[in-house]
Amino acid sequence: MQSTTIEEITSWITNVDQLVQSGKCKCPSFFRPHHFLVLAMELKRSGATHVALPATFTRYAARMRLWQAVNIQPPIVVSEYNSLGKFHPIEPLIDQNAVDDTSESLVEIFRRAGIGEGPVDGARTVVRELLGNCFAHAESDNGLHGLACAQFWSRGNMAQIAICDSGIGIRSSLAQNVEYLVELVRRNACEYATEYSVTSKPGKGHSGYGLTLARDLMEQGKNTIFVVSHGEYFYSSGGVSGKGQMPTALKGTLVILEWDTTVPLNLRQVYDAWPLPEGMDDDDFDL
Repeated sequence: MQSTTIEEITSWITNVDQLVQSGKCKCPSFFRPHHFLVLAMELKRSGATHVALPATFTRYAARMRLWQAVNIQPPIVVSEYNSLGKFHPIEPLIDQNAVDDTSESLVEIFRRAGIGEGPVDGARTVVRELLGNCFAHAESDNGLHGLACAQFWSRGNMAQIAICDSGIGIRSSLAQNVEYLVELVRRNACEYATEYSVTSKPGKGHSGYGLTLARDLMEQGKNTIFVVSHGEYFYSSGGVSGKGQMPTALKGTLVILEWDTTVPLNLRQVYDAWPLPEGMDDDDFDL
């Protein structure tokens, strides 16, 4: 199964913007979690009251709770029974106290698919950090801090978890830390945010490690991470990284993790490669 490309992501963001502007757009030939999140967040932001997909995708989108995420009545009623546990439908991020439960439910699909406990633990830790970022940095004023969605394709040996918010964006968030202002003049903010200990809110426990942990864990097995925020993007996929400007800005931040489920995710190996922050030891990292 082919990994997602940055061209597919930027094209979809442009298409969704076109949908909001004109009422129609071209759909992808194959939906993944990030497609649903970009669509749902933009429809939610724009106050959409109706959305129709091609008939071939409608049932799938209904099972992924697309319409519920936008507070619209679904066009059809479908069974939400997920016997094989191959997906986690769109989940609104509203309650910060539910981060642990949401992280657990997002990665449960991998455990039910028979993936080893070690990789599941690694995915859970990363997702928990990224969900925490939505509450710490998105600065939502409507109570919705973001959306999350996940899917596992057993035949393709691939998993994807996507998390999206409609907040102020990585650049604006990092700019709150005056120590980064000079760097931000010359740096891609999305790439910069994935570097060790970079955070807009220093002194907040593990704040600043979420994107670094996600990037290092994905790069460990030459897997894929995308970070898209407003007018910028960064990605690392298959051992190749890239960064640039978005042709159409995303009004928020999107993080996509996509990996080969046959490749172990070794969280301990990532932590061992990091320098220990002053005043901390190995026991401070939740493994």
